[in-house]
Amino acid sequence: MMEGKEEEAKTHIIIVPVAHVSKKSARLVEDTIRSRKPDLVGLELCRERLEALSRGGSRSMDLRTAISHPTSAILFAAQQLIGKWWQVTPGEEMMRALGAAAELQRPVALLDRPIGGIARDIERIPLREKIGMVFSPGLKLPGKKKMSLSQMMKPENLEKILGKLERDFPASYKVFVESRNRHMFGKMLLCNVDTVVAVVGAAHVPGLCRLAEESGENIKIEVVE
Repeated sequence: MMEGKEEEAKTHIIIVPVAHVSKKSARLVEDTIRSRKPDLVGLELCRERLEALSRGGSRSMDLRTAISHPTSAILFAAQQLIGKWWQVTPGEEMMRALGAAAELQRPVALLDRPIGGIARDIERIPLREKIGMVFSPGLKLPGKKKMSLSQMMKPENLEKILGKLERDFPASYKVFVESRNRHMFGKMLLCNVDTVVAVVGAAHVPGLCRLAEESGENIKIEVVE
């Protein structure tokens, strides 16, 4: 956890890192919003993805995506398979966050880049790198067996995994992690409230903390575990 002095902090950002396919993540999101009662709830979503989730319609959204952006469709399908394996619906934590925010009558900010912009950037990733990602042996570190979801969520392992991702797939890292970190952090600053609960993928946590530290702004960052 990285935090400044509480009395000097202009904004308190409470980050809830989620695995997107974890029942524990979905419960943690709900409990944190209800207990902290923030001024604002920020979600790693754009309007298009929110509309698709609200319809319960990831299927209809991805038929369109598959036609216009095949790479995005492949990556989405992978997330669906992981969700089935862990017996949870991808996006459940975001729906839980929306429900908790509605209960408390708190506004919601959509923090992520529009899916169309991300899809266009995906198409610019070199073909060799796309193929490398598809056939990658998975999220594991050199000399170690493939990690469980709980192991991956540990900060020390997450930092190493992200470092490996950046080295092995630099263009993909910029699209999926770096550009979105900057976009989400910028939107949180523009919200201009005292307390934000930000529900974001665990992969974005180290970058968001780093951006807050480097920003020179009076920000307190707290990561809920």
